[in-house]
Amino acid sequence: MSKTTKANTKAKAKIKAKAKAKESKKSSALDAALKAILNQVPELTNKATLMSMPLTVVIFGATGDLAKKKLFPALYQLSLLDHFPRNLNIVGYGRNGVDLPQFCEKQCTNIKECPDYDKIQFMSRIKFHAGGYDDPGSYAKLDEDIKKYEAGKPGNRIYFLSVPPTVFGIVSEMISDKARAVKGAFTRLMIEKPFGRDSETFADLDKLTEKHFKSTQLYRLDHYLGKEVILNITTLRWGNQIFEPLWSGRYIESVQLTFKEDLGTGGRGGYFDGFGIIRDIMQNHLLQAFMWLAMEPPKSMHAADIIKAKIDLLTRVRTLSLDSKIQSVFLGQFTARGDEKGYLDDETVPEGSTCSTFASVVLNVDNPRWKDVPFMFTAGKGMDERVCDLRIRFKPQATNKLMGVDSQNELVLRIQPDESIYMQVVAKEPGITSEQVCKPVVIDMNYDQQFDGAYLGDAYERMFLNTAGGDQALFVSSPELVEAWRIFTPLLHQIDEKKPQPILHPFGVMPAGFSEFAASHGVDHKSTWHEYVAMHGNDMDKMKKVFKELDTKDAGALGYEEVAKLARRFFDGRQPTPARIQSLFEELDEDGSGDITLKEFIEGAQRMQRSFGYSDTGMFVSMGGG
Repeated sequence: MSKTTKANTKAKAKIKAKAKAKESKKSSALDAALKAILNQVPELTNKATLMSMPLTVVIFGATGDLAKKKLFPALYQLSLLDHFPRNLNIVGYGRNGVDLPQFCEKQCTNIKECPDYDKIQFMSRIKFHAGGYDDPGSYAKLDEDIKKYEAGKPGNRIYFLSVPPTVFGIVSEMISDKARAVKGAFTRLMIEKPFGRDSETFADLDKLTEKHFKSTQLYRLDHYLGKEVILNITTLRWGNQIFEPLWSGRYIESVQLTFKEDLGTGGRGGYFDGFGIIRDIMQNHLLQAFMWLAMEPPKSMHAADIIKAKIDLLTRVRTLSLDSKIQSVFLGQFTARGDEKGYLDDETVPEGSTCSTFASVVLNVDNPRWKDVPFMFTAGKGMDERVCDLRIRFKPQATNKLMGVDSQNELVLRIQPDESIYMQVVAKEPGITSEQVCKPVVIDMNYDQQFDGAYLGDAYERMFLNTAGGDQALFVSSPELVEAWRIFTPLLHQIDEKKPQPILHPFGVMPAGFSEFAASHGVDHKSTWHEYVAMHGNDMDKMKKVFKELDTKDAGALGYEEVAKLARRFFDGRQPTPARIQSLFEELDEDGSGDITLKEFIEGAQRMQRSFGYSDTGMFVSMGGG
């Protein structure tokens, strides 16, 4: 071996050893953080204690959209339902003063008033404190005002930080130094995402907040963890005998976690462009849902054991990268269609931006339970519908052939907009002949129907309530975020540096090539009607076949009932809303006669396809933005 070769071998060994030492150090730090969580004593507060003491909620960012849409309505509901005292003290904190009556009227406009609790009475509990985020005197005055409300008693304080991450540190420092609750009461910080942009920025934020508050006082919230269907995952898996035995790669073929919005950026493109769809949706909302779906059963349902189960899962998830041998990342960006503007048409978006408004990534878990099972995360703005669901697809079994069945069972957890859990199974059609005609059917648990009269609270109500109770089971721990960012950071850095060109697609339809991307990972993507038409609208034979399947009475025309069947076909066999059926009917009934002929059906499909910008080959005619 030459001297050069020896030197190169030594250099490589040195680099490898250094990387191993760094990884070992990182692993030790994670183990230490996890050990600290397991050993910490929860600071729980029971309802009787909470209701007997003064309670103040201070909202930083109180003039913003989140406060208007979610925070003030949540506090009203919690007071209405007697989870929070009605003499609750609410303080908005901002840099500039406001006209208090106008502020209250504007920010409380989304409250659904109940006769049992007058909205004016609730608004009388709201105050506003103007001051700088880094002004000690302002926080001292805030503390003084809160103490007047507390009237010499120990009073609990919740601070909600809906502010840019750049001021998390100084705000937590000022609260700690100047506006903590007195001894005998709690001070808790609720921190709204984003928790940094990558591993490094999160580490910096974590140091700043944990320098002033114990982990039991920090409540990093991802509001998806407060949504009813997410909360039902644990009950579904561990409260029933039929699911957990099948919950592994032995029986599950793939898992899809999908988030779609039928909105663009609405003038907030400048903010979105700095983050992109992966940071905005995947690294937090979808990853949290994934953890509940995929983690091992914890020792208990207490926060510390749940966090440990989550960390055990995350440490076995492979890091994402653009350099994978098999393409594991798909990026898209929506363009204009009809009256809908494209992403680059938003004046707040930088010219020529390659920011992805659509993305799909495939996560792989290296543990016995999930070996070779793809978890496909997909998220996009400018799509054809607003929906978020988790789809578990089961593997076909040899016995299915006995019944001539080629469809597969799927369990779908619909998070929004219509909360439900349903399963696609196969059943025999009624009949007395010897032929066994089997077809896919749906077993549906719709929340509105199954829990008629039950109160489906907003996610932020639960997050406020759990914070007040000191229950951290639904909040995001520091070790979780370390691992979450470890999975996504290399990919995000590559995208930021290389700026890959996303696949441009018209508003309202999946990007061309997405179905093929999904199929390459063993995932079957089910098209919506608009996606099916975009790809096949000009295929006369396919359109005729669909029409014939719907026209069971051989009437030569489709009425409302047949269009409802069409909607169900592309809605997993479930009953779509009347509005959805009517919209579909109007798209095809060009002459407004009340029925749809074959000619209208084909021409309507072709018209739709052209509006999506597709050619006969299924590829986009124009790849230009705007």
